[in-house]
Amino acid sequence: MTTAKKPEIWNSSTFDSMRRKLIPSFDLIYASGVHAVVETVPERARILDLGAGTGLLGGALLERLPEAELVLVDHSSAMLQKARERFADNPRVTVRVADMKDPLPQGPFDAVVSGLAIHHLTHAEKEDLFRRIHQVLTPRGIFVNVEQFCGPNAAVDAMYDYQHEAHVQREQCPPDEWEAGKERMKIDICATLEMQFEWLRKVGFSHVDCLAKDWRYGTYAAWVAS
Repeated sequence: MTTAKKPEIWNSSTFDSMRRKLIPSFDLIYASGVHAVVETVPERARILDLGAGTGLLGGALLERLPEAELVLVDHSSAMLQKARERFADNPRVTVRVADMKDPLPQGPFDAVVSGLAIHHLTHAEKEDLFRRIHQVLTPRGIFVNVEQFCGPNAAVDAMYDYQHEAHVQREQCPPDEWEAGKERMKIDICATLEMQFEWLRKVGFSHVDCLAKDWRYGTYAAWVAS
């Protein structure tokens, strides 16, 4: 069942250019996820990218795994249009407009990845998505999530806020973009890293690990048993 169309909360024309200004350690957290996938999957892997947006994470994966098959899923047609332009000459890339609460594309996949998207789901929806991801992965498959977290308490969360603001100021992010970013964050439903590890183990992943983290933002991986 397809859910009702969501309003656009990102400007697809500025999405890519603003990533590093808005996201601390952007290169580190994305590169860590890409490396974990590359070290886990075969060269001709089948990869599913959920909440794919303009294809930033998928594009980084294809640079390292040019023979892989990539399936991009996002609810935003405007974002996926940018992805279509990015991969216009690549027949190995498939684009699908759908919500993460919809049934996932037919597996199996060697890897499922997501970049800064799953925190838009409720906690119950996150756990359900993790269960469905586990079901479409191959034995020894990997799930990588570049994610935005909340702190374990209000005091640590305030530190996250301070560090995030300091990064934006250092990067000289345009004030209107930062204000828009803060408005978007009001509707985020973040979970702690520990909560997500608990859900991942509960649905059947055998190993989970944090690959990189810079206060609010980080990357973790979860593997399926062989």
